[in-house]
Amino acid sequence: MNDTDMNVLYREHAKVVYNFLLKMCQDPHLAEDLMQDTFLKAMGKIDTFDGKCKLTTWLCQIAKNTYYDHLRKQRKFTDTEVVLDELSGDELTPEQEVLSKETAKEIRMYIHQLPEPYKEVFLLRFYAELAFREIGQMFGKSEVWGRVTYLRSKDMLIERMESKGKEV
Repeated sequence: MNDTDMNVLYREHAKVVYNFLLKMCQDPHLAEDLMQDTFLKAMGKIDTFDGKCKLTTWLCQIAKNTYYDHLRKQRKFTDTEVVLDELSGDELTPEQEVLSKETAKEIRMYIHQLPEPYKEVFLLRFYAELAFREIGQMFGKSEVWGRVTYLRSKDMLIERMESKGKEV
């Protein structure tokens, strides 16, 4: 891909990628930086684009991974923080904190065991807080599809966690 092609690609898709990242990170400056990183990565990987999905979907996948990499580097995004945020907000005892960390590890394991597209939809909805309409669009589907797929992924997680509890 030459520079002209890359400029066209950027002009046609930058706004969508930026809005996607802004929705995820809620920070215009960070979204701009991540968008630039996304297009740099896309330039290096353009030969791996196989056309099985829309180019926008492919770019948003790269953007999502770029954002997650950023969060891991900043140590702002851990499953433990998600679990702790979900708790009442009261000060945790050391025992509760250990249990929360263990629960977070289990939840993460179950999420990664979900089949596609359920895993991806769950991550986009729960962590990136995307609307069902946006999720559906990323997959070339409807808002209803995004909603149903997310609900099914939650049901799968609950079922797996409950069956694990029965085994113990």
